[in-house]
Amino acid sequence: MAIRWMVLLVILALELVVMTARYKVPPLLANNVSWPAWLFHFSNEIWSVSLWITGACLVFLSPRLKGILSNSQEQSSEYRWLIWLVFHALAFATFAVVTALIFETPTNLARLSLSWFVGWVALAGATLLLWLLTLAPGHFWLRLLRQEYTALLMGCLLGICVWMLIAMLSQYETSLLGQNEFWNSLAVPTLQLVRFLLGWFYTDLTYQPEIFLLGTASFQVEISYACSGIEGISLITIFLAIYLWLFRKELRFPQAFWLFPLGIIVIWLANAVRIAMLIAIGASFSPEIALQGFHAQAGWIAFTIIALGVIALSKQMRFFTITKPDVPSVKTSKPLAAALLVPLLVLMAATMVTSASSSGFDTLYPLRVVAIAIVLCYFRKAYDGLGWGWTWQAPAIGTAVFMIWMLLEPDVDSSKTALSQGLAELTSGSAAAWLAFRVLGSVITVPLAEELAFRGYLIRKLIAKDFENVPLGQFSWFSFMLTSVLFGLLHERWIAGTLAGMCYALALYRRGQIGDAVIAHMTTNALIAIFVLTQLRWSLWS
Repeated sequence: MAIRWMVLLVILALELVVMTARYKVPPLLANNVSWPAWLFHFSNEIWSVSLWITGACLVFLSPRLKGILSNSQEQSSEYRWLIWLVFHALAFATFAVVTALIFETPTNLARLSLSWFVGWVALAGATLLLWLLTLAPGHFWLRLLRQEYTALLMGCLLGICVWMLIAMLSQYETSLLGQNEFWNSLAVPTLQLVRFLLGWFYTDLTYQPEIFLLGTASFQVEISYACSGIEGISLITIFLAIYLWLFRKELRFPQAFWLFPLGIIVIWLANAVRIAMLIAIGASFSPEIALQGFHAQAGWIAFTIIALGVIALSKQMRFFTITKPDVPSVKTSKPLAAALLVPLLVLMAATMVTSASSSGFDTLYPLRVVAIAIVLCYFRKAYDGLGWGWTWQAPAIGTAVFMIWMLLEPDVDSSKTALSQGLAELTSGSAAAWLAFRVLGSVITVPLAEELAFRGYLIRKLIAKDFENVPLGQFSWFSFMLTSVLFGLLHERWIAGTLAGMCYALALYRRGQIGDAVIAHMTTNALIAIFVLTQLRWSLWS
């Protein structure tokens, strides 16, 4: 039953990726005055709205999700689902053909009619309905609607509200500075605080608040919408909401809600310090490092430190937590949790530091490999019981992930990437050495660090607090989905990363051996490395 659900979820994910990646609503539709054409134009937002609604419904159903899945398994023990899968495949193929006809370029205005729109929506609904019937019988879904209609309704409302909020923030970002009062209310104090901090070290400040410009005589920056602090505030708010939900049984309420204003204030102050440091680096050291490496990574460094600091504070203060703070012990053994998590944390910290110290091309990448290798060597004895055997299916799964990754890879001119330009500036020996470390990191240290954290620790931690007693390979829908999504968010190509996380989890579930997941991950990265070096597709490593 679980394998069937996972396979069907992967099929749905691939279908959604194909539809969203291949069929785009042409900009021409936005200029068509007929309201059916506007309906087609608005359909471009269906995918994002559906994603937020699905996530919100899962949040509201999460306390009873295990019981719902158990009930579905009981009702589907002898369910003939293959016939429904065949019908679903036929419906999807028809839907894809009709979509291609409607959104082909140049646009055929005769197909932007109400009848075509109704037919297109009906096909989309039939495709989804048949997929649901492939998962479970119809009476299961009817009973779920009757029993959980409140949670589902609240999930729909929350998902739509989140989508609307993000849409409004996007409009704020693209609007003119003087017309965005919300942006001004946050950007002005940010600008003033940065000016105050720089005033301690520079006397030749350039300050033009009407256009949000600040800097020195030799280096100025414009405090844009993103630099006002709204992105950091949004991230820390979402992070704290997830943290409070996951650990609600261990935290005191309503005291725990004070973490929200605390985190928001701290991250806003950290953002002002970040901008001041950026201007200082650009004015006194290197404008390239300030605008490229430091500007791109300093925000994530600050967010990570603040997020971890908030968690540590809530765990150590009785005001926030129900459980007693941990008492320091004198044990000399290395805890398994640290052995599984520290390599990834070192990888993330090293990535942020080396990237922030570069001007686009990360010349210090070898330091990442060395740092992770040292940590892995230090904890090597703690990994003995994880199961390092593997079978031929592991590299097969890794090859499949490689094919999915390449299918979703955008067509980018690799000759203009910072990586290709940085390599061109090195000597042949230095470039060869850097590439050797890049391959070692991509194929060996990175897969080990990520798999130990995600498939060794997190996938079991989300099942039980005492994760060491959870066997490797024990399945849980919640841990499977959440670890896959988090794994995807760790990568810039988050859709491909999420699908890859699902596949590596499947490799682990097969035999309960972390070696299968590691080999699958290594195979994917090795094939990508071969493709990069033979085809000079440097964008895959960017």
